[in-house]
Amino acid sequence: MPEFKVIPPTTTVYCEKRGEGWTLTGITGIDENASVMFDGTRYTIPAKEIVETLLPNQLKREQQKGA
Repeated sequence: MPEFKVIPPTTTVYCEKRGEGWTLTGITGIDENASVMFDGTRYTIPAKEIVETLLPNQLKREQQKGA
C-alpha cells in the first residue's frame, strides 16, 4: 500500500464542474471525507476523489500557468 501524505487545511484544489476551491479540513486517510469550499459553498467530498482527481487537476493548472 502506498504511503499516504497528509493534506493540510486550505490546500487549493480544482474541480472541472465547480472551479477552484480549497480544503476546509485536513485529510489524514484515503477512506475519510473532507470539507471543500467552492465559490462560497461547502461540499463534503471523499478524500479519494480529492487526492486522485482534484489535487492533480490543480497541479496541472499551476504548471500550465508557469509554462
